[in-house]
Amino acid sequence: MVAAYPLKLMILTLYQVLGQLQKPSEFYSSVMNMELLLSSELAILDRLDFFIRKSQEKIKLLKRERDRLRNDVQGVESIAYVSNPISAFLMTKRLLMDYRDIDALIRDGIGVEIINHATVLPTENDLQGVAGGLSRLQDIYRMEASELAQGNVYGCKLDRELYSEECYRIGTALVHGKYFSNANQWFREALHRWKVEDHPGVNQLWILESYAYSLSENGQYVDALKITNQILKQDPTHAGRLVEKKTIGELMKYLENKLRPEVPHELLCRGDYQRPASETSHLYCRYHTGTSSFLRLAPLKEEVLNLDPFITVYHDVASDREISKLIELAKSRISRATIRDDGEPQVSNARTSQNAWLDAGDDRVVTTLDRRVGDMTGGLRQQSYEMLQVNNYGVGGHYVAHHDWAMEAVPYAGLRVGNRIATVMFYLSDVEIGGATVFPQLGLAVFPRKGSAILWYNLYRNGKGDRRTLHAACPVLSGSKWVANQWIHEYHQEFVRPVSWIRRVKVIT
Repeated sequence: MVAAYPLKLMILTLYQVLGQLQKPSEFYSSVMNMELLLSSELAILDRLDFFIRKSQEKIKLLKRERDRLRNDVQGVESIAYVSNPISAFLMTKRLLMDYRDIDALIRDGIGVEIINHATVLPTENDLQGVAGGLSRLQDIYRMEASELAQGNVYGCKLDRELYSEECYRIGTALVHGKYFSNANQWFREALHRWKVEDHPGVNQLWILESYAYSLSENGQYVDALKITNQILKQDPTHAGRLVEKKTIGELMKYLENKLRPEVPHELLCRGDYQRPASETSHLYCRYHTGTSSFLRLAPLKEEVLNLDPFITVYHDVASDREISKLIELAKSRISRATIRDDGEPQVSNARTSQNAWLDAGDDRVVTTLDRRVGDMTGGLRQQSYEMLQVNNYGVGGHYVAHHDWAMEAVPYAGLRVGNRIATVMFYLSDVEIGGATVFPQLGLAVFPRKGSAILWYNLYRNGKGDRRTLHAACPVLSGSKWVANQWIHEYHQEFVRPVSWIRRVKVIT
């Protein structure tokens, strides 16, 4: 760096003077030689001035960068900030890129470290994860990059708008995750802002190159060709674009753009779908006393959402104290959630959350909730309960459509308790926007409400899996989603929920 160069010149000058002092001739005995010393001192002072001037320029730069970075986080509310997909991406990008650049600048010639071995930093994987969450939110909630870049996130307003360089970074992260359609929106926004900014932080050609590539990968070959020609107009010798132009021309002869159809899952997540009266007119709410003596004194507030398969919500079944304790227990052991792939648990972008498993030995609150699950399910026996799973969903956190019951010939062989007969999911937090549990085949969406729990049965009475219980966790747009899942298996339930062979006849015929 510049700051190191004058310092080296100063040291070199001192060595020159010291070298002359080591010579037999004396300086003090000759005016001519004393003039040489004066020249040396003046040269050192000039170089010192140069060093100070460059150091001051560096300090001014660091102060500007510090003020810019501090303004982005000054006075923010923690959960609201980190759950906002735009601010979460920018924070991850700052920690991954901006602060590393500043750290390198400081270390050069000064020896001060602002990033050391104890500093907690995100990885490139975190940046891609946040970008993936943002892309899902754009798809599900129809959020345009132009609105997001203005700081408008579904009713929440950021303190400032995004710069062209930040829009470009979001676009490139989406390209790496193969979210080309949404990446194209961000590249367009980056180009728009680049034209109006006085000092853009990114080269326009970089944006155009990434945009052309993303358009091509998304099958938008006509548009990709237009951007490629625009690049070649600025740089006619751009070899990569010349090759790309030929490739695009060949692809256009055989392929056409395909529009991605909208799926019911997205409608449900947005709350845009209303079930017809023919499906809702027979539903009801009641105080549920069940078969428990305790419930006669404290009945459950039950809201039936679907009759076949049976899906119901129980309100106010977990207190704030119980919820706080569960989350406290989970935080110390939480890790990335997995899905079953060929029977083996695997980390996957199909499920972006973290979870922890709790059993009765961890705290009395687990035992209490297990007993409450028994009241909700009419006494399904706890011998076949799994451990309680507590989940926290991050930015854009979701779980794609899936069944809770297994399709293997011997389901959950390691547990030896048969298939999952029922699911009870406690909502441990309110979610500002998003995070619904949706059943696409039933047209049903259930939005989180702290303290409530949803129950549904995964199996027919004959033990066969009910495909209509396909469900998904919608991406979290704003807020932090905490849930606790209790899965109940079919063994030991013979006298509580007996097998019905009549149902099998109906299924086969």
